[in-house]
Amino acid sequence: MKKFLYALILFLFGQNSFGEILEIYTWKPYPGRSEELLRTFEEAAAIHAKLGIGVTINALGLGTSQDMDYVLRYDDLESYGRLKDANLNNEEWNTFLAKVRANPSGELVSSWSANNIDSSNMADDFTEEGQVIAFFRWQPAPGAAGLQAMIQSATRAKPIHEDLGARIETYQINSGENRGQVLYLMIYDNFSDMAKTTAAMASSSEWRSLQSENNNSPNYGTLVFNGQAMTVRSWD
Repeated sequence: MKKFLYALILFLFGQNSFGEILEIYTWKPYPGRSEELLRTFEEAAAIHAKLGIGVTINALGLGTSQDMDYVLRYDDLESYGRLKDANLNNEEWNTFLAKVRANPSGELVSSWSANNIDSSNMADDFTEEGQVIAFFRWQPAPGAAGLQAMIQSATRAKPIHEDLGARIETYQINSGENRGQVLYLMIYDNFSDMAKTTAAMASSSEWRSLQSENNNSPNYGTLVFNGQAMTVRSWD
């Protein structure tokens, strides 16, 4: 069984380097219970943080259904396996889980994992409270060439966008219904910073040139979803 589980992990994460790993759990609060769901997240995060797992709670905004993401963060594949085992066998976590299952304040609507294409990125290099995330989920063109073209374009776009004021992180989704897609995050300190960068992009010849090149490439891909989120709590 252990050999099978290890093989499964390699299958899930094997298409990219073993950098920072995210697990994203999207929850829809039951009517009138949004604050209760947030308190539940905070209680869960306190347990996870004691175990050494990074946690971020994001409130989804424009372009989404206004749900909340509970994000677990791991530095690499080794810490992922070690901390998942620690969590699974933690008495405090299992007691908490039984309590929440008996009286849930929301519904889990999706869960998936992704790893950073930058293998040097660490779990505590994610987002801080109050920061705004503009996220773009891309479906690469079919085949290895499509994925490679998408990652190369993201790598080229990163310094352009960071020169214009955003912080960029790019992930490959490795499990869930969107497996194989690429997630491009543009992170800002606040909405004013996001507005400044967006205005600067409109007048950037370098950015327009890359956009034109991508639009004319048969081995690129398609934007399938985009939206915004704000980090409301963060534990490193």
